[in-house]
Amino acid sequence: MKYFLILLILTAACSLLAQVPDKATYFDETTMRHLTLEKEDFGNTSITVRFAGDPGSAAIWQGHGQRKDKTLLFARVANEGEDRGTFYIAEISESKVKVDYRPGQKEPQDVGINGEFRRASETKYLQLAKKEFQAANERLVQTLKASTKSWQASDRPALALWKDQWPGLRQQWMLAATGKLESNTPEKSAEDWLYLAQATAQGYYFLGSMPDPKTSLDWDGEYDDLGGGHVSLRLSKDGKLRLGMTSQRIHETEAGTLEATALPGNISRNQDQQLTAEFIITDPEVTDPAKLARVRLTKIGRYLHVVTEKAQRYVGKGWFDGIYRGAPVPEG
Repeated sequence: MKYFLILLILTAACSLLAQVPDKATYFDETTMRHLTLEKEDFGNTSITVRFAGDPGSAAIWQGHGQRKDKTLLFARVANEGEDRGTFYIAEISESKVKVDYRPGQKEPQDVGINGEFRRASETKYLQLAKKEFQAANERLVQTLKASTKSWQASDRPALALWKDQWPGLRQQWMLAATGKLESNTPEKSAEDWLYLAQATAQGYYFLGSMPDPKTSLDWDGEYDDLGGGHVSLRLSKDGKLRLGMTSQRIHETEAGTLEATALPGNISRNQDQQLTAEFIITDPEVTDPAKLARVRLTKIGRYLHVVTEKAQRYVGKGWFDGIYRGAPVPEG
C-alpha cells in the first residue's frame, strides 16, 4: 500500500509537469505585446516580451527567474555583478499571464511589461504573425513611395538600387535568422513570418531615416546598412583610402570583419562626380591570387554601394553587400 501511494504521488507529479509546456506564447492585442515563457535548465524559466507597436519591431525585454506552481518570480537578464533591478511576479494559468511588481519594493521601474497577456494557440499565433508581416510589408510599400519624393535627387540612384536588391536582402536576413532560405519554406511557421516582418521593418526604417545633413559627398564617413552592417572610410593625405567593414547579423555574437587599403590608382571620380574604389584583400592564408577577396565601392550621393567577391570567409553567416546610409566622421 505504501509503495502504491508513492507511485500515485509520482504519477500525479509527472502529470502536473506534463501540463507545463516547454514554451508558451501569450499576446496582448491592445498594446501589441508578445510574451513568451520558456523552460530552462535547473528549474529556471525565461520570459521574453516583444513590443510590436511598429509591425516587425524587434524591441524586446528579457528576464528569467524561478517558477513555483503558477507563480514566476523574475527580473531582467543581467551580466554577472550587475544589479537586476526591479523584480516582477507573473501569475500563470492555461489562458493568461498577469505581470505585476513584486510587493514591497521601493520605486519599482516600469519597463512596459506589466499587464495581462492572453494565451495564443498555435493557429492564433500563426495568424497574428502573418498579419504582422502583411502590415510591415504595407508600410514598406508606403515608405518606398514616399522616399521617391523625400530623398535628395543625388541620393535617388541608391534608392533604385536598394529597391532592386531588396528581395535578395530579405533572403539573406531569413537565412541568417532561420538557417534556411525563404523559398525553401512554402509552409511558413509563425517564427518565419515574424522574422520576415522584422526584416521588412528594418527595410522601412532604413528608407525612412535620412542621412545626417553633414554627411560628406566625398569618401570620409561612417556608413550603416539596414541592420548589422557597418563601413568606415578614411582618405589619407597620401591618397590611400582605408576601409573597415563589420557585419554582425541576427544571432551572431561575433562580428565578421574586413580591413583593406585602396591605392590612389584604384580610386576614381567620373564626370558625374561619382566616386569608385576597388580593394584587393591581401591574406597570407590565401596563396592563389585568383581566390583573393575583392571589394568595390561606389559613392552615390550620401550613400555607399558595396559589392564584394570571394569575401564570405570574412563575414561569417552574414553579408557585406548592399546599400549603406552615410554619416559624418565623429568629432574629436
